[in-house]
Amino acid sequence: MYHQLNRFTGRLIASSHLQNPLFPVAPIALQRVDPPAIQYNTNHMSTVTEATACAAGSRRLVPGTNIPYPPVNETIRKQQELFQKDNDVPVHLKGGPFDALLYRLTMLLCIVGLAGIGHTIYGHAVPKKQ
Repeated sequence: MYHQLNRFTGRLIASSHLQNPLFPVAPIALQRVDPPAIQYNTNHMSTVTEATACAAGSRRLVPGTNIPYPPVNETIRKQQELFQKDNDVPVHLKGGPFDALLYRLTMLLCIVGLAGIGHTIYGHAVPKKQ
């Protein structure tokens, strides 16, 4: 016997008009379909034409367009070289003494914040004596 919800009372009642379950009893075989062949480096898939590729030279293009990336500023290039050097210094200290000062200030503020949280929790947990 199958059951359904009564729309008026919201309770389960025996269903008289549902003679079959709401799911298939016997599984239906799936149709076999071969996946499409993958095509690599075809002309209709590429957004770069031969003329623009030669004009751009060895410069990389913005994905999905024929526009080359703009040149990188020299100061940014120097900073990239500085931060990519393998000299066993953590990245948050590679900027020199100013970065070390900012790191220590951040750690001090974290400790002060944790102490403030501990003080607040202690103040709420232990009532004041009157």
